[in-house]
Amino acid sequence: MSKQIKEAVADAIKSRFFVVLSIVCLLEMLVMIIIALTHARAGLTIKTHCEIIGKAAINCTSSDAPWYYIFNFAVFPAVVFVANLLVSLKLLAVKGRQLALCWLWLTALAGLVIGVLGSAMVVHVI
Repeated sequence: MSKQIKEAVADAIKSRFFVVLSIVCLLEMLVMIIIALTHARAGLTIKTHCEIIGKAAINCTSSDAPWYYIFNFAVFPAVVFVANLLVSLKLLAVKGRQLALCWLWLTALAGLVIGVLGSAMVVHVI
């Protein structure tokens, strides 16, 4: 297993385009983490239970969000980045450079869309 990982990383480093796309995904992840950490606030409330009657929610109970709930919004982009990087390394080792680069392009574009939509949502909600 360790040998396969070393070979995949060595192949990835040889491909400049793979490295550039990985860095783009890393920068997107860092931006998402910064947005999550700078816009997190302690007064966030979570609706834990609501009774739905017709189309209206009534008798909602709320509780303050614990710190680890807010912290999850900052950790999630890092987990997704690592998972996508591992998938792309596996694709590079098994299926070849072209499919791995397609996966990284998809990851970069999805990260861009999520980052833009996420920052727009944060601006409008706060």
